Amino acid sequence: MKVKNKKNVVKAISAIGKTHKIKRNKIKRLTEKKGKKKKISKKALIEVGLKNDKPKPKAKVETTQPITNDNLIKLTNISYKGAPESSTPSLHKQQTKVDKTPTSFIKRMKDKLKGARFRYINEQFYSSSSQDALLYFKKEPSAFKAYHNGYMQQVSQWPVKPLDVIIKQIKPILKKSNVNSPVVVADFGCGDAKLARAFPKIKVHSFDFVAVNQHVTAGDMAHTSLANGSVDIAVFCLSLMGTNLQSFIKEANRVLKTGGLMKIAEVESRFDNINTFVDSLAKYGFEKTKVDQTIEMFVFVDFKKTQDISKTALKKKLPILELKPCIYKKR
Repeated sequence: MKVKNKKNVVKAISAIGKTHKIKRNKIKRLTEKKGKKKKISKKALIEVGLKNDKPKPKAKVETTQPITNDNLIKLTNISYKGAPESSTPSLHKQQTKVDKTPTSFIKRMKDKLKGARFRYINEQFYSSSSQDALLYFKKEPSAFKAYHNGYMQQVSQWPVKPLDVIIKQIKPILKKSNVNSPVVVADFGCGDAKLARAFPKIKVHSFDFVAVNQHVTAGDMAHTSLANGSVDIAVFCLSLMGTNLQSFIKEANRVLKTGGLMKIAEVESRFDNINTFVDSLAKYGFEKTKVDQTIEMFVFVDFKKTQDISKTALKKKLPILELKPCIYKKR
């Protein structure tokens, strides 16, 4: 209210003082009992007008800028167990469920046994000659099937398939093949003859210990039935195994035409020194034309036949060719 003069101001102040004095006395009576202080109740404070009986409204938090970023919304929706199905890109790795049924367990055990048998046979290859390996597979035909299945299982896990690289490299050459000038290929250690199946119109001789299909000729690839100088391209894709590597190279020299191409793909770890291996092959009548070590795990080397050593092999002592065995880790 408006105070018109000084006298009225004094009266107003006095009235306010008396009111507060009354309230203080009332609070004192409420709080004092037998000389002891007690906690002031909410009801008492409301009676004397020092507390409002209306509940305080909850404070509202206002955002100064609305969230319009969809990616941010998706990030905030990610739970402990992973992101929602609609979120892109996924920020969690989806866990694959392991099938624990008895059938699945038996299958896993069989796969492990297959892998163990493959590794055992593979190690025997590196420590025996091709003649011994051929005799073994004649007595135990199921062993080659186990080896082949294990090998294919290994290949499926590789980031790069060496034979696919070779197929891509020789494809332009094979396109030039025609009736008057056919291109002939010899695949030493062919497995299931994937190279021959990739080029059904090309004459591809496929050799391995056991014929797993109609494209493969079974036998020792160190001694084939091919005529001298009848092949344009000789391929050794991960097949330089055994203690008689020089026999394979000599056979390739025999069947290749002068100027013919020999392609070798091997695991990089098998070479102590790639240059030493290349220099040794020069004594076998091969000149290096290309070395590719850019592909992880593998080395690809191309050679051109420059000399026929069939007449000089017995007169000249050829260097022994050796590559380290490819030993698989025990599991």
